Amino acid sequence: MKIRKNILLLTLMLALSFVLAACGNNNPSAETSSAADKTETAAETLQTEEPAENVSEESTEEPETTESETIEPDANSGNVLIAYFSYTGNTEEAAQMIAEYTGGTLAEIQRAEEYGDLQEEAEAEILDGVHPEITVSVDSIEEYDTIFVGYPIWWDEAPAMIATFLAENDFSGKTLIPFCTSSSDDIGNSLHIFNELCPDAVIAEGLTANDLNDIEPWLQGIGLLE
Repeated sequence: MKIRKNILLLTLMLALSFVLAACGNNNPSAETSSAADKTETAAETLQTEEPAENVSEESTEEPETTESETIEPDANSGNVLIAYFSYTGNTEEAAQMIAEYTGGTLAEIQRAEEYGDLQEEAEAEILDGVHPEITVSVDSIEEYDTIFVGYPIWWDEAPAMIATFLAENDFSGKTLIPFCTSSSDDIGNSLHIFNELCPDAVIAEGLTANDLNDIEPWLQGIGLLE
């Protein structure tokens, strides 16, 4: 009987030990599970923030730019002015290219009063030698040594505004370089006004600049580019 009690007591003690051991293991398991959950949550958070960080870095990064090619003017070009009258924009385009090559200053010549009837009034001005009032977008022409003068060909001549420009300024000792654009006629017949109105200026070889590719070799030929 005593032996049975001892066996029962031993069994109870062993059962109690198992229960205590099981209870002791519950907390580490919970902590392990909690730690795992936190790790997964942190990982998800990092995955969510990483693209935002990449976007931020890309937005602050300066975009790659391609420098446009610049044309260096020749050192012997001096103070260069490119004065031009342009009705459709073709002469203006040629003037802008000349300015890029020479480093010169652009100055637009405009008729002070717009034409009412272009065909009738403009032709009459040329035939009658009229000098209409003009405006020029430059403060002073005196400081320039070399002056390009550009215009479209109208009735085989320069528009009357060009005659006004040549007559109203003193070009003595300066170099005048005519250029034009034209649908048919070249610059030849329009050049007489330069000699008539500016007898004390040096008149360089002119160019009919219908092809912009002709501008660079022309400038080289007259000594403004090497």
